[in-house]
Amino acid sequence: MESLKRNLVLALGLSVAVYLVIAILSDLGELAEAFGRFNWALAPVILGLVALSYVGRFFRWAYYLRLLGVSLPLGQNAAIFAAGLSMTVSPGKLGEVLKSVFIRRANGAPVARTAPAVVAERVTDGTGMISWGLLGALTFDFGRQALLVFLIIMVGAVATFRSKRLSLLMEKIFCRLPLLNRLAPHLSEFHGASNELLALWPLLVATVISFLAWGLEILGVYLCVVGMGVEMAFLVVVFIFAVSSLGGALSMVPGGIGVAEAGLVGMFSTVGRLSGGLAGALTFLIRLATLWFATLVGIVGLLLVRRSIGEPVGEAADEAASEAEAPEDGDDGTRSVPRAGVDRKP
Repeated sequence: MESLKRNLVLALGLSVAVYLVIAILSDLGELAEAFGRFNWALAPVILGLVALSYVGRFFRWAYYLRLLGVSLPLGQNAAIFAAGLSMTVSPGKLGEVLKSVFIRRANGAPVARTAPAVVAERVTDGTGMISWGLLGALTFDFGRQALLVFLIIMVGAVATFRSKRLSLLMEKIFCRLPLLNRLAPHLSEFHGASNELLALWPLLVATVISFLAWGLEILGVYLCVVGMGVEMAFLVVVFIFAVSSLGGALSMVPGGIGVAEAGLVGMFSTVGRLSGGLAGALTFLIRLATLWFATLVGIVGLLLVRRSIGEPVGEAADEAASEAEAPEDGDDGTRSVPRAGVDRKP
């Protein structure tokens, strides 16, 4: 829980600084006027579409767990997934590995077995968003090259996580390093699960789910533009949001804060040809409806997980940390991990 608080404080502080800069650089009078003319009746629809996108991503998460043979009650699994959204403000959303910690507490499935599902989520978030970005790029004579670079990075990431040779090399390296040698026994299981989830068919299925889920969120973003009374083609909005989101994710800044906002303001001003005030107001609304709404849902999820698992969130995180730092001794020197709740496929 302390790490979550630190992430939130850091993200909030960074956001305040970024939004102050945007407000100062924008025409403050026009910024206030833009907020005043926004059709706030669309706000529940926008948030509803964003929430539905999270439901789609939950189906992807459940699909991954089924592939791994990890079973959880539906309500408990949904709460754990929602809790992971609290880590939207972590670098690249990789803090969502917290979900694996909660699964370990709930049914004994080792973190090394389920953490690859979080990695696979990030990869297919990328492939789904790149697909939308390429559609948006059809509107322009530029931008496709940048999106193809993002796609090459995603392909490289998949190849890296599936590489057995690299996994063995990392295991040898970790065994020789004082602080990382305790993680070495878990790398084989991590690689096996990664290889399973990032195989061609699961990758295609998850990318389709991701594409549909992102489509709902993008529709919510488009309604932000409509609610502001701005006439802008849907595919232009798609391109602006896709490139800004991908840039924020690859920056590894917590929540992409600063990078995503700069992308939104810059492209709404240049590609969308909006004034500084309108571009700034839209950026505020879009980030509230996506980044900060997700964080709020995640905090509610954390409370539900605490109630479901019956342990304070902090204790679960502490146990995961101690698991990585102090493996139990077995006959072969590796950690013996309970397997309750993990149904292996024949």
